[in-house]
Amino acid sequence: MPRDPLDRYYTPDALAEACLRFMEKELRYPLPLTVYEPCAGGGAFGRAALRLRPQTTVRGCDPDPEAAPGYPVDRCTVEDWQPPVAQCAVFTNPHYANVYDTIRTLRDLQWRTGAFSLGLLLRATTVEHLMHSGDPPSVLAVSRQRPRWGGPGGAALTSSDTCGSVWALWHAEFSDNTTIHALPDWRPRGRHG
Repeated sequence: MPRDPLDRYYTPDALAEACLRFMEKELRYPLPLTVYEPCAGGGAFGRAALRLRPQTTVRGCDPDPEAAPGYPVDRCTVEDWQPPVAQCAVFTNPHYANVYDTIRTLRDLQWRTGAFSLGLLLRATTVEHLMHSGDPPSVLAVSRQRPRWGGPGGAALTSSDTCGSVWALWHAEFSDNTTIHALPDWRPRGRHG
């Protein structure tokens, strides 16, 4: 199957919610009142934040004019995006076509502003690279369930990775050494779950 030219593979809502619940329950990190989702696409992380904390302010950015996450988005790339509020959280599933550039851009912005925690849904091979990059995440939560991507590029496309996705977190309150956790199951088991 050829890749979608705009790299539109939308995160399952249940997986995004499991990532945020993991932060609150396992790490005891409450969701900030402002959440930004660059690479918003279908808006899974923003909607998950609103389900978990309805008073959350959610914004995002995505250059795709068809992206309709269900909350306000700026039509720009991650490289042009600036979070307008301090003390927020940035959660996203970055476009894999330029994942390393996106990670570098978001980490640079995080270092410069010191304003937000960063959570990225990544492939295991990307995490392996990050562990040797000198800038590993503080926390990794590995899902054993492989996602089935939605959206224009991934309608019913199951991940080809041998394990599920990895939720990677960078935040000053977390340990300097990377800790690895199991992400709780995020969908019912079974053939169609």
